[in-house]
Amino acid sequence: MMGTTATRTTGSERSGRREQNKAENRAALLRAARSVFAEIGYGAAGVRDIVRRTDLASGTFYNYFKDKDEIFEAVVREMSVELMRRHRGGRARAQTAEEFFRNHISTYINFVVDDPEILAFGRNNVTPIRMMFEKPDLQSMSRQLYDDVNAAIERGVLPEVDSAYLVPALSGVVFEISVAMVARDPIDPEGAIEFATRFMMGAIANLPKRQS
Repeated sequence: MMGTTATRTTGSERSGRREQNKAENRAALLRAARSVFAEIGYGAAGVRDIVRRTDLASGTFYNYFKDKDEIFEAVVREMSVELMRRHRGGRARAQTAEEFFRNHISTYINFVVDDPEILAFGRNNVTPIRMMFEKPDLQSMSRQLYDDVNAAIERGVLPEVDSAYLVPALSGVVFEISVAMVARDPIDPEGAIEFATRFMMGAIANLPKRQS
């Protein structure tokens, strides 16, 4: 009985170590990929460039990701999860339309500029990021924004406009202004936040009421 228990425990420990190693290898590949994509961009990057930034054997990559596209999506997914975490609560606490827009815009803009690697990633991968707008991960961010917009309309914080139009309009404005911002040297996050906020405030005042 004791031998069986010891064997079971040893097997469980080995399994636990394997899972930990897998998680560490995957995390190492994601870190390396984010760095490579930030430095040279999606178009120029290759799987070999990513693996070279790790201590892993070249074939190990394919145990975790099918190709460059898949790991790029995984990097964007990881960033999206962190961005959604930062958004949580900020828009929901807004008491005015300006506060709602400013909270949303500043969270996104500051997420981009606070980390030099994320800033470089955004600067060097505009087109592939745009192409991911229909992916489930970015759509989940839109769903969270839809929920917050509709809740703000119900609370009277935002006027009764068509959220199905407002959400993509807001997302597009913030993304495109962030693209213009990161192309500047030096970058001006406060100016970008102020411009986008005032733009949305001017727009919301002239939007028609949603149809009941």
